[in-house]
Amino acid sequence: MSEITIQKGIGYQNGRPLPFVKSPNRGGSLKPRFIVIHDTASGLKDDGDISWLTNPKAKVSAHVVVSRDGKITQLVPFNVVAWHAGQSQWKGLKFMNSYAVGIEIDNPGKLQKVSDGVYKNDIVTIDTNKNPSLKVEYAKTTAHGAGYWLHYTDAQIAAVKDLCHAICDAFEIEDILTHWMISPGRKIDTNPLYPLEALRKSVLYYKPMGFISQSDEGQRHDTDESGEEQVTLDPPSDVRDESATAPGKLKAFIKSKITAASGLFGGLSVSSFLGLLTDWKVIVALGTFILLGLALWIWSEKK
Repeated sequence: MSEITIQKGIGYQNGRPLPFVKSPNRGGSLKPRFIVIHDTASGLKDDGDISWLTNPKAKVSAHVVVSRDGKITQLVPFNVVAWHAGQSQWKGLKFMNSYAVGIEIDNPGKLQKVSDGVYKNDIVTIDTNKNPSLKVEYAKTTAHGAGYWLHYTDAQIAAVKDLCHAICDAFEIEDILTHWMISPGRKIDTNPLYPLEALRKSVLYYKPMGFISQSDEGQRHDTDESGEEQVTLDPPSDVRDESATAPGKLKAFIKSKITAASGLFGGLSVSSFLGLLTDWKVIVALGTFILLGLALWIWSEKK
């Protein structure tokens, strides 16, 4: 077991900084309450993932990428917002980028069976005949649908476990989630073979909030008797924009001031209010207030 610690947002493994490739795709400061685990939905090498997650045109990033051999590469400090969750929500919170650390695990996602031992999707072909160390399994859940999935390596599972321990030591983490849990219907990662509950029990055993109930949509309901259904893959997306975050502090500040002003005017009687309207300064101020409120309303609806 390697020792991972976090100091001022930077990860250290056995006393040495994690490999760090800076991503420009980031937001403001972050005080994480959750950890969200993702699949890269890519090939089997992490260099392509890192290149994409550090490309400004991608509008996506993560705090770390975990390669097939368990190597952890950090892209964004853990106390800074990364763009990994996009349109998402959990327990009343929206835009989980503003509340969560994002971990990307190198895994291709859903696969189709081409022939015995050969599986593919639009990105990669997995040939278990040529590489018996690659294990692919059929699984079906409500959240994921039916498909073939590449097993995560023992090194990946161990690395994510050690990293989550360190994140929980550094921050007040309430739960560990997956992308499909916070974006149901839009995302299906991690794949159904990932041992999420084992990770939660190992890392969150001392944090009661870690045992928030999980949707049963992730529970497998394939059996040997049911057979294997036809697997269909979603069409590839050219752009994966996951930059959405919660409304900023400026927006919240403006809303608070409008609310305060509303309370002030609301406390006036009708006669007092009509009396104020005889002062042109009050009329200008009131008009400005109305226009500001209208502009904020339009902005909020667009957000």
